Amino acid sequence: MYGAYYNIGNAYRYGRGVEFDIEKAMHYWELAAMRGVVLARNNLGATEQIIGNVDRALKHFMIAIKGGNKMSLDAVKHLYKTEHATKEDYTKALGKYQAYLDEVKSNQRDKAAAFRARYKYY
Repeated sequence: MYGAYYNIGNAYRYGRGVEFDIEKAMHYWELAAMRGVVLARNNLGATEQIIGNVDRALKHFMIAIKGGNKMSLDAVKHLYKTEHATKEDYTKALGKYQAYLDEVKSNQRDKAAAFRARYKYY
């Protein structure tokens, strides 16, 4: 069910089957994000960044990074490079992402990653 909120948000974001409405998209992404959908949290961060709410974007990105979202880590890196985030922010983001990788590390995942590059999780 939580993925449904994310998908409805995307439908409003891209106008697929419904009228384009970024406010409704954000509403549904918020519902999904509150239920742990990391991609929804990333989308909220990206949208906040686009509309100029960098502080809110950074908060969303940090939560998504904790859940293992590499796109959010890349976004924080970009914010740091463009001087919209501090070195401390980026260092914290890297630490959260490394903690996620340490948490999900397993022999099975390593074997899968060795078998095919698309299974790489690090």
